Amino acid sequence: MSASVGIPLLVTSAGQDALTRAVRFTRSVVHTRVEPKSIGAYLLLGHVRGAIRPLYVGRSDTCLHRRLYHHPLQGIATHFIVTPTRNPDQAYATEARWYHRHLCAGHPLLNRIHPASPAGTARRCPFCQEPGLGRALTRALLHPHPSETRSTP
Repeated sequence: MSASVGIPLLVTSAGQDALTRAVRFTRSVVHTRVEPKSIGAYLLLGHVRGAIRPLYVGRSDTCLHRRLYHHPLQGIATHFIVTPTRNPDQAYATEARWYHRHLCAGHPLLNRIHPASPAGTARRCPFCQEPGLGRALTRALLHPHPSETRSTP
């Protein structure tokens, strides 16, 4: 039995799109495929309405192997994709991108909250910030369009 899923999935790898195959989410596969003490993000998948769909996105800033080997969704998620990164900031950016991409695509995730920034940092999610939109809203609220203002007699 092959450990790879027959369908490739488009995921983000260290800020770039890459075609990656998911592998079975078992402890033995995690043990053989995920390097101990590696940093990175992961995507857990499972069967939803007859198809393999994203279930959960996460990361480890210290050891992906340990995080996945002892993950509470063992037995629920059937497959996973892992993207090692050079540092926790890259892992956070990858996790946040997957989180936003799958929510926007209409895939309900089991994540209860938005990914947290790496410990000891105040890094903001690069996908939640909309500086152009924020400026446009501020400008619209501070300077209403002439047709929206009423003159009083």
